[in-house]
Amino acid sequence: MGIGQLLQSLAELLTSDQGSLLLGIAALAAIGAPLADRYLVRRKRIQFRVLYNSKIGLNPVDLNGEPGVDPQLRRLAQLLDRLSVVVIRIRNTGGFDIGPDDFDTPIAFTFGKRIVWDARVSEASDPDLRKLVRENMEFFSTGVPEEGLSELRKSMAERLRGMFGGKPQPVAPPQWHGVRLSKLSLKSKEKFKLVVVLREPDDDPTSEITKEWHREGRITGGRIKDEKTQRRLSWPVLTVAVGVLLTGALLATLLTAGSRPDLAEQCAEGTLGVEGSSAFEPIMRNIAAEYASGCSGAAVTTRATGSNDGIRALNTLPPERQHELAVLSDGLAGEAGPELVSQKVAVVVYGVVVNASAGVDGLTMDQLRGIYEGRWRDWKDVRGGESLPIRIVGRGQESGSRQVFERKVLGGAGGRISEGVLSSDSCEEPTVAAPTTRCERSSTAQVLEEVAATPGAIGYADAPAAKLATARDPAVVTAKVEGRYPDFTAIEPGYPFWTIEYLYTKGVPKNDTLLKKFVDYLGSDTARAELQDAGYTPCVGKDGFPHPLCVRGE
Repeated sequence: MGIGQLLQSLAELLTSDQGSLLLGIAALAAIGAPLADRYLVRRKRIQFRVLYNSKIGLNPVDLNGEPGVDPQLRRLAQLLDRLSVVVIRIRNTGGFDIGPDDFDTPIAFTFGKRIVWDARVSEASDPDLRKLVRENMEFFSTGVPEEGLSELRKSMAERLRGMFGGKPQPVAPPQWHGVRLSKLSLKSKEKFKLVVVLREPDDDPTSEITKEWHREGRITGGRIKDEKTQRRLSWPVLTVAVGVLLTGALLATLLTAGSRPDLAEQCAEGTLGVEGSSAFEPIMRNIAAEYASGCSGAAVTTRATGSNDGIRALNTLPPERQHELAVLSDGLAGEAGPELVSQKVAVVVYGVVVNASAGVDGLTMDQLRGIYEGRWRDWKDVRGGESLPIRIVGRGQESGSRQVFERKVLGGAGGRISEGVLSSDSCEEPTVAAPTTRCERSSTAQVLEEVAATPGAIGYADAPAAKLATARDPAVVTAKVEGRYPDFTAIEPGYPFWTIEYLYTKGVPKNDTLLKKFVDYLGSDTARAELQDAGYTPCVGKDGFPHPLCVRGE
């Protein structure tokens, strides 16, 4: 159930004056609880975030095998290759100032076996804060005397002299593995960045940069939190969300009291099948299930057959069964017979998806056409760099999504251009001679699975499905097209890959049939909420007027 439906259900439960009062009190308590905790109970808060923890960013070529290389240049390359940088942002996010006496133990960071070579304070809110932190940094390690920043930098100079031909030191410089921020004082909202330069220990021959780090420190009556590890559903977030939800329910109660339609008026008994678009079938399945849950005598099933196959089945349906089937089509159906009647349901935006190994996050229309025409068969021809064959994961002729892609992306203003012949079953190696290596999958879900599993793969899917796949699997990347990500708001500025989702019936549905009632239900508040929660824009607004894009068409 989506948020819109939940709000509606709460509103139906609490329509009385007493219910509205209870909703208001509960919403106020839920929103106020974390604020009271933050500003009255645990008012002292420091948050930190490790913004960068990797190599120093200079990668000279490997000079070990090059003849005649100056030894000092080789030592410089080795030095840079084993240096890393950690950048930590520290800020007072509470409503009160924090002084040295507020710490049970000072904030300290350790970095495993990495040796601290240098440190600095960057982007401090105030020059006095920068000076305070610099003068009170302490560098420490087990069994080694603690020292300040000046001694640390003297030690760094000794290390460099020893590496680059200076007079050898009789005693090796001390090795510190941590930095402590003693006597730290942060006013409310003050912040700074701690930048630490580290080097891997000499007794570790591997070239890999370790990324280990640990934090210590505690505030009396407060918290020191890592921003990256904060739970998304922490209790303050959850209570505020509940408060907002209750507030929405209260508003829905006040605004819609007396005007909400009775679902029973939209119910009818019987069976109905909804077939067609595999891209739109998942959301239609949810809407059908929600309808059937409120109408006990109705059985509505959905099936992803592809837009064109669904239209063909509807064309051949005998008159006595025309109330038993409706078909979803991505865009206007080219094979729709004269008896078929269409209704615009929603705006559907599509996205181009690639396997992360392709090394691209955006493509132009010309590059896409070049890939599907076979002008470019290797990703190095598109973005330079290393070679990786391009493998196209497409849809069959039954797919409405394919027709939209061929017409809006490959064809542009010049009409529809085919995305290519089927030349591979595995998607990795061609089985017939063809300009491209291209396989076909029968549904949007299968396309996304194949793109995730196949190095160098490219395909397309509706934007909600593409975004979900990208979030679940780092192997799937949603690419920009002409500099724009697939989103409803990108259509007006010029994003080309979108269409209208149509629902087709054979003839005008007769009154009191399940088909008629379900078609009407698609314009209800509940169905609109489901569409919006899933990432689609309904063609009929809450005011009953069509959306401008649905009026304009493609």
